[in-house]
Amino acid sequence: MSYTIIVEPSGNRFEAEPSETLLQAGLRAGLNLGHNCANGSCGECRARLLSGDIAPFAHFDFHFGELEKRQGWFLLCSCRATSDLVVEAHQLDSAAEIPEQRVRAKVSRLERLQDDIQQLTVRTPRSGGLHFLAGQNVALAFDDMQPKILPIASCPCDSIQLRFHLRRCAGDSFSEFVFDRLRKGSEVRLRGPCGDFTLDEASNRPLVFITWESGFAPVSSLIDHAIRKDVDRSIDLYWLSAIPRGHYLSNYCRAWRDVLDDFRYHSIDLVPAGTEHMDQVVERILRVHTLLADHDYYLALPQDGLDLARVLLNEAGIPDEQIRTSVMSQP
Repeated sequence: MSYTIIVEPSGNRFEAEPSETLLQAGLRAGLNLGHNCANGSCGECRARLLSGDIAPFAHFDFHFGELEKRQGWFLLCSCRATSDLVVEAHQLDSAAEIPEQRVRAKVSRLERLQDDIQQLTVRTPRSGGLHFLAGQNVALAFDDMQPKILPIASCPCDSIQLRFHLRRCAGDSFSEFVFDRLRKGSEVRLRGPCGDFTLDEASNRPLVFITWESGFAPVSSLIDHAIRKDVDRSIDLYWLSAIPRGHYLSNYCRAWRDVLDDFRYHSIDLVPAGTEHMDQVVERILRVHTLLADHDYYLALPQDGLDLARVLLNEAGIPDEQIRTSVMSQP
């Protein structure tokens, strides 16, 4: 049996099971609920019960004053629903609201997606995962090596298991270490998150994602988050690659397409793997979509591709607030 939770003042709602905390249920549903430690210590996930009944789920150390208790304040991370609820809680609207965090984690999995693409999964302590927004980056550091900033490829609904995509780059000591010497169980220091390539939470417009090479990592995080918020959202994904077999997670994209009614996946080979150039493809995609409907555009492309896209979108009258970009400096 699940309960319906309405969050004020946004009016967003989600379903919560009796076997999970209200914070877990809200994050699973794609809500950016304010939180930090998620273990009852910091008080960042405080909320006020407006109607309904809750029960303790776990011990917490944060202290509420007597007046706050009478007013109905509680911690989302430490309580579960026992009925339908209306709660007052803070939802994050921008990356600027996420504090910088330093987390020690462990490498939990190394998966070679292709010869030159590694999927790195790190596990944060259950007592304190990384709080981030879909599309953001984090700096990873091993031993005495210089940190490497990478986009998080996983959904914010899971702050414990974080995925990253890394392409082998000749002469890059970080990628050579990850591919040749990193082992499961190694410690990694995380610092972040950073970046504002994030979803417009207030918009219900159809989404167009255009990504190049390993720019798929932040885009996959954004799509997972968008789907959790609204499974019926109209989404078009265009993945551009000049590398033979460069669409290294096409099966993941096809799974989205197979289970969602309004999701379309387009894998496009650029020269030399294919016959088209990036500028031709970007122009063709944008001219079609700007004629069809009012969309939000998320572009993870090299600078030249972004410059062309912005010109085309501005010519079509698309306002800047409907365009979010991430510069891809290498594949």
